Amino acid sequence: MSASSWQPQRGEVVLVRFPFINLGGQVQVKPRPAVVISGQAIHTQAADVLIAAISSRPASRPLGTDYAIAENTPEARAAGLKTASWVKISNLATVPKTAVARRIGKLTPTGLEEVESRLRLAIDL
Repeated sequence: MSASSWQPQRGEVVLVRFPFINLGGQVQVKPRPAVVISGQAIHTQAADVLIAAISSRPASRPLGTDYAIAENTPEARAAGLKTASWVKISNLATVPKTAVARRIGKLTPTGLEEVESRLRLAIDL
Protein backbone atom coordinates (compact mmCIF):
# COMPACT_ATOMS: atom_id res chain seq x y z
CA MET A 1 0.00 0.00 0.00
CA SER A 2 1.43 3.38 -0.95
CA ALA A 3 2.09 5.66 2.02
CA SER A 4 0.99 8.66 -0.02
CA SER A 5 -2.37 7.16 -1.00
CA TRP A 6 -3.35 5.63 2.34
CA GLN A 7 -4.35 7.75 5.31
CA PRO A 8 -4.74 5.50 8.36
CA GLN A 9 -7.77 5.80 10.60
CA ARG A 10 -7.84 4.86 14.26
CA GLY A 11 -9.53 1.46 14.62
CA GLU A 12 -8.65 0.20 11.14
CA VAL A 13 -7.45 -3.39 10.98
CA VAL A 14 -4.53 -3.77 8.60
CA LEU A 15 -2.14 -6.46 7.41
CA VAL A 16 1.34 -5.21 8.27
CA ARG A 17 4.96 -6.33 8.48
CA PHE A 18 5.04 -6.37 12.29
CA PRO A 19 8.46 -6.21 13.98
CA PHE A 20 9.48 -8.70 16.68
CA ILE A 21 12.68 -9.89 18.34
CA ASN A 22 13.54 -13.55 17.72
CA LEU A 23 15.19 -15.88 20.25
CA GLY A 24 18.63 -14.81 19.00
CA GLY A 25 17.87 -11.17 19.81
CA GLN A 26 17.54 -10.17 16.15
CA VAL A 27 14.75 -7.89 14.93
CA GLN A 28 12.59 -9.55 12.30
CA VAL A 29 9.22 -8.80 10.73
CA LYS A 30 6.23 -11.07 10.25
CA PRO A 31 3.03 -10.36 8.32
CA ARG A 32 0.19 -10.10 10.80
CA PRO A 33 -3.02 -8.19 11.38
CA ALA A 34 -2.88 -5.14 13.61
CA VAL A 35 -5.16 -2.32 14.77
CA VAL A 36 -4.27 1.30 14.07
CA ILE A 37 -3.95 3.05 17.46
CA SER A 38 -2.56 6.46 16.48
CA GLY A 39 -4.86 9.31 15.52
CA GLN A 40 -5.21 11.93 12.82
CA ALA A 41 -2.84 14.41 14.51
CA ILE A 42 -0.01 11.98 13.77
CA HIS A 43 -1.30 10.57 10.49
CA THR A 44 -1.43 13.91 8.70
CA GLN A 45 2.12 14.89 9.65
CA ALA A 46 4.16 11.70 10.08
CA ALA A 47 5.15 8.84 7.80
CA ASP A 48 4.59 6.38 10.66
CA VAL A 49 1.60 4.73 12.29
CA LEU A 50 1.20 3.27 15.82
CA ILE A 51 -0.35 -0.19 15.78
CA ALA A 52 -1.31 -2.98 18.20
CA ALA A 53 -0.68 -6.59 17.18
CA ILE A 54 -3.57 -8.99 16.68
CA SER A 55 -2.96 -12.67 17.42
CA SER A 56 -5.03 -15.78 16.81
CA ARG A 57 -3.42 -17.38 19.85
CA PRO A 58 -4.62 -16.53 23.35
CA ALA A 59 -1.93 -15.69 25.87
CA SER A 60 -1.03 -18.48 28.28
CA ARG A 61 -1.42 -15.87 31.02
CA PRO A 62 -3.96 -13.37 29.63
CA LEU A 63 -3.46 -9.74 30.47
CA GLY A 64 -6.36 -7.47 31.35
CA THR A 65 -5.28 -5.34 28.43
CA ASP A 66 -5.94 -7.99 25.75
CA TYR A 67 -9.18 -7.49 23.82
CA ALA A 68 -10.77 -10.76 22.69
CA ILE A 69 -12.76 -10.89 19.46
CA ALA A 70 -14.82 -14.06 19.12
CA GLU A 71 -15.04 -15.87 15.79
CA ASN A 72 -18.09 -15.28 13.55
CA THR A 73 -19.34 -12.24 15.46
CA PRO A 74 -20.29 -8.83 14.07
CA GLU A 75 -17.01 -7.49 15.49
CA ALA A 76 -14.92 -10.17 13.76
CA ARG A 77 -16.72 -9.64 10.45
CA ALA A 78 -16.31 -5.83 10.60
CA ALA A 79 -12.61 -6.25 11.45
CA GLY A 80 -12.11 -8.78 8.63
CA LEU A 81 -10.91 -11.48 11.05
CA LYS A 82 -11.73 -15.09 10.17
CA THR A 83 -10.70 -16.69 13.49
CA ALA A 84 -10.97 -15.85 17.17
CA SER A 85 -8.41 -13.12 17.79
CA TRP A 86 -6.87 -11.03 20.54
CA VAL A 87 -5.79 -7.41 20.21
CA LYS A 88 -2.53 -7.27 22.19
CA ILE A 89 -2.30 -3.80 23.71
CA SER A 90 0.93 -4.95 25.38
CA ASN A 91 2.43 -5.42 21.89
CA LEU A 92 2.53 -1.99 20.26
CA ALA A 93 4.83 -0.89 17.44
CA THR A 94 5.44 2.22 15.41
CA VAL A 95 5.97 1.30 11.78
CA PRO A 96 6.26 3.25 8.53
CA LYS A 97 2.99 3.53 6.63
CA THR A 98 4.78 1.67 3.83
CA ALA A 99 4.92 -1.45 6.09
CA VAL A 100 1.14 -1.75 5.74
CA ALA A 101 0.23 -4.19 2.96
CA ARG A 102 -3.52 -3.63 2.96
CA ARG A 103 -6.61 -2.75 4.94
CA ILE A 104 -8.56 -5.78 6.23
CA GLY A 105 -11.46 -4.09 8.02
CA LYS A 106 -12.30 -1.77 10.88
CA LEU A 107 -13.34 -2.27 14.48
CA THR A 108 -16.92 -1.38 15.34
CA PRO A 109 -17.37 1.71 17.54
CA THR A 110 -17.87 -0.62 20.53
CA GLY A 111 -14.72 -2.58 19.66
CA LEU A 112 -12.71 0.62 19.34
CA GLU A 113 -14.00 1.79 22.74
CA GLU A 114 -12.85 -1.54 24.23
CA VAL A 115 -9.38 -1.14 22.72
CA GLU A 116 -9.12 2.48 23.89
CA SER A 117 -10.20 1.48 27.41
CA ARG A 118 -7.51 -1.20 27.56
CA LEU A 119 -4.93 1.22 26.18
CA ARG A 120 -5.74 3.68 28.99
CA LEU A 121 -5.41 0.83 31.51
CA ALA A 122 -2.07 -0.26 30.05
CA ILE A 123 -0.48 3.19 30.31
CA ASP A 124 -2.25 4.39 33.47
CA LEU A 125 -4.31 7.17 31.89
